[in-house]
Amino acid sequence: MKRLITCSTRRSGVPQRWLYRCGLCNVILYSVVRTAMKYNYCLFIIMMLLAGCKKDSLNVDCSAKTNDIEKVRLFLPGTYTWAYTTVWIMGNAPFTETPSNTGMRHKYVFDRKGFVDYFENDVIKSHDKYVVDYEFKVTSYPSDSATIVIIQDKLTGQRKEFFQPWLCNDSARFYNPYSSFDVQRYFARD
Repeated sequence: MKRLITCSTRRSGVPQRWLYRCGLCNVILYSVVRTAMKYNYCLFIIMMLLAGCKKDSLNVDCSAKTNDIEKVRLFLPGTYTWAYTTVWIMGNAPFTETPSNTGMRHKYVFDRKGFVDYFENDVIKSHDKYVVDYEFKVTSYPSDSATIVIIQDKLTGQRKEFFQPWLCNDSARFYNPYSSFDVQRYFARD
């Protein structure tokens, strides 16, 4: 929804025109501007509201993936398509699993409302809730402060899976340090 708001201040006589596209702020901005026009604060109010309507954006370089809880909460929603997994079993040489050598395609779709869809070979396998929290919520050790994603059954709230997310602009590493195998899964971020 687009609206053109025109207001002018009587002191300067200079009309200020604003075209904005922030869907959620349209009604609020329109009513605030009408009220503010009476008090000649139009420019200030509009600038403040437009600044509040900016979409959250985050730029994370892939040479330094982040596990910071606030950045993960902001950046996690999206689609993650499995690229490969590196597995180390009991100190043996690592091996790599890929979609081509396993015949499997995995995908997670995290939304902003706290739900995640998990797909195998383009067939949905689960629709669950997720929580981004600190690791000590799972381990009960207060010093475990890494950020984790906990996937819970949406009906029972029972924990189904958890992992440390390491995210950047175009890829992610999901790692569970408490598995008996050292498994690091890498995903392309769409």
